[in-house]
Amino acid sequence: MHQFRDLEPGEPMPHFSAIGADGRPVASIGMGGAYLLLLFPGRLDGEAVQALAASAALCEGSAAQILLFHSPDYPAPCIAAPSLHMLRDPDGGIARRFGALPAEGKGLFRPRAILIDPMLRVIANLPATTPAERAQVFELLAAQPPAARFADLPLHAPVLVLPRVFSRVLCAELITRYEAEGGQASGVMRVIDGKTVGVHDPLMKVRRDYLIADRDLIARIQTRIRRTVLPEIRKVHAFEVTRMERYVVGCYRAEDKGHFAPHRDNTTPATAHRRFAISIALNDSYEGGEISFPEYSPQGLRAPAGTAIVFSCALLHRVAPVTRGTRYVFLPFVYDEAAARLKQAPA
Repeated sequence: MHQFRDLEPGEPMPHFSAIGADGRPVASIGMGGAYLLLLFPGRLDGEAVQALAASAALCEGSAAQILLFHSPDYPAPCIAAPSLHMLRDPDGGIARRFGALPAEGKGLFRPRAILIDPMLRVIANLPATTPAERAQVFELLAAQPPAARFADLPLHAPVLVLPRVFSRVLCAELITRYEAEGGQASGVMRVIDGKTVGVHDPLMKVRRDYLIADRDLIARIQTRIRRTVLPEIRKVHAFEVTRMERYVVGCYRAEDKGHFAPHRDNTTPATAHRRFAISIALNDSYEGGEISFPEYSPQGLRAPAGTAIVFSCALLHRVAPVTRGTRYVFLPFVYDEAAARLKQAPA
């Protein structure tokens, strides 16, 4: 008897990495904030393909994304629908993770349709063998409330908002240092050929960074964070911070369309040790540039100068484009001794 994994409502969606129809990698770590419908339909005849296309077309404008996984045994159907994305699962590993193939060994394919909420948790796990079954899951998707109200009550991202972390004087000093020294284009971390490297991807991120080297200034910053931020992390998260890295002033400029697309801060071997990100606003004379946490709410946060926003590095977050002026922010990460050992371990 073959054993299949049966994801139940409320369980987190297993992570996956697949290849899209255009040959580019697609990873679940960048998803969140919208409904996902994961389809593992197996072999489809022409009539079934037409029915799927019609159902997908009904979802246009809902912000839901439909991910259809196929393997060499079941070639990709040709379905033209903007919200439907074909993903290759050549070895069946994703199908096993989601219960369409047995957890071990070989066995019959079990077509599944799995509906995921904006927090990347399972809403329903349904059979998807017949046209009627596939139509049922599309009806369930259509019946969901707007993504911003998916939990039937307002949700707030689990972040700390801490006023008066930096004084206005310290904020002004950091901005002055940035303007005097200038910033360098800042990249994103990606794993290429097994190594974590920084790359520039303007579709993902446009920001210029200034790395602070002045030891006296670093000491003053450490003192402020030790006195104002670490006690709150200890109180709220029962976590003892012992390390801080990256004394960086970041700059998002309207003239550059400065932004940072949805991402997480700990998804590569070189960044896995990061536990909490701290974003301290240095000014507030700009427009746009709100930070938001799409898994919980589309609502953006725009902090006054000197205020810190503290959040887990595992949370999906984005910085909206700055539309006027320049946004300056101080951006360290903090962690503990166990994470320090992880950072020092060979890759």
